[in-house]
Amino acid sequence: MPVSITLQDEEIERVKEYIERYGLPRIPVKSRHELLRVKDKGIGMILYKSGRLVYNDSSEMRRIIDEVLKIEKEYTYMLGTDEAGKGEWYGPLVVECVALKPREINELRKLGVKDSKKLGKRRLLDLGDRLVRLKFIRKPLILMPETYNRSYRKFRLEGKSLNDLMAWAHARAIKDLIGKLKYERLKVIIDKFDLKKMEFRLRDLDKTGVEIVQKIRGESEIPVATASILAKYIFEKQVDELDKKFGIDLRKSRPDEIPREILPYVSKIHFKNVRKVIG
Repeated sequence: MPVSITLQDEEIERVKEYIERYGLPRIPVKSRHELLRVKDKGIGMILYKSGRLVYNDSSEMRRIIDEVLKIEKEYTYMLGTDEAGKGEWYGPLVVECVALKPREINELRKLGVKDSKKLGKRRLLDLGDRLVRLKFIRKPLILMPETYNRSYRKFRLEGKSLNDLMAWAHARAIKDLIGKLKYERLKVIIDKFDLKKMEFRLRDLDKTGVEIVQKIRGESEIPVATASILAKYIFEKQVDELDKKFGIDLRKSRPDEIPREILPYVSKIHFKNVRKVIG
């Protein structure tokens, strides 16, 4: 079964060097988007100009990929956080934080982990199923609608915004997870949404040996991409449970099609379309 992975520039150069060093036979490319093709016993790969490498999942190719991929040895763990459910009127808010060792990052790249926005729903759920069975350290924070609505109301009464609630949730997941780790150096990568509010919520974190990065398009980093896939996976599973519990189909319904007395338990009541129904 073909596997794909997106390579960084220096990794592309390592692929070329490996091919030259071992004299692997190159065959003609079949489109203008391809950089090279290699076909040999147990080895097959197509490298695209975009950096995407498609290869056959053989022991020979896995050995090549291990040699090509850059391993971050500077940190004991790299943490990533992301959320799901913020933009949907129904279902929970899910924040996921994962802690990955350098070797685990490369294993997840080979598994196909990447920016969740580039994954179809079926592929995302399949990856989510596989990720939850793996043994890396993680901390999901799930605010089901009833809890989310209480928390949102509390923050608003204090004059705070949704971003304050988001920053609190991310910081709580990060601090809870770091509390489980033994490390010399950590790197925490957050998909940037509000720099100042996030810094405020992490102000009391012991930052000895900890580097914190808030990055636009953070899902380009495997720890954040992993957290994003897991957050969306959990969100989808929790929506399924709400549908089953209340006998509804939230994804295909409007708030005015849901019984009014159920809405506080399945929806985020500050959304305009929900407020119109609840009043």
